[in-house]
Amino acid sequence: MTLQLVTPPTVEPVTLSDAKAFLRIGTDHDDDLILQLIASARQRVEAETGRALISRTYREWLDRWDLPGRMADNGRQFRLTMPPLISVNTITTYDAHDVGTVWDGANYFVDAQSDPGRIAVRSGGFPRPGRAAAGIEIIFDAGYGADPDDVPEALREAVLRLTADAYLNRDGDSARILPLAVQSLLAPYKRVGL
Repeated sequence: MTLQLVTPPTVEPVTLSDAKAFLRIGTDHDDDLILQLIASARQRVEAETGRALISRTYREWLDRWDLPGRMADNGRQFRLTMPPLISVNTITTYDAHDVGTVWDGANYFVDAQSDPGRIAVRSGGFPRPGRAAAGIEIIFDAGYGADPDDVPEALREAVLRLTADAYLNRDGDSARILPLAVQSLLAPYKRVGL
């Protein structure tokens, strides 16, 4: 299984002005640094929670469907790895000669309300790839939305607090543990292993 980012988020969940207000900074001297810290804080929050905050597109390559913890309902449902799921764009299987066939969307239902999102077969089963390695390609969109206001407030606050912590401790240990306030904000959003 390989998960690749196809289209990165176009904005951060926290704006520069939000971060500067939180830090009580009135000059633009450290704007570039603060923008870098916001991006790093977002990435840390995403790594800690296993969630995409701002909308983006992923491509997942699979060898087979029956991966531990991913299949449910006697092989009729498949869980995707990056919540929250927005949509599944295409599912393609490849034959032994590397020719791809797009699976008709009428054959499956995309459940974006579940956490994590899932693909459910309407009838029959999941299409079998002919290629032994990376024979299944799923392209999907994940995230809370395209706008910072779409991200839950607790996750935005966690990004703000991590940005502030990194800004105020930038000469210190880069492998610091998460501040307790950030841990508390993230706890309800952490994914339990599939």
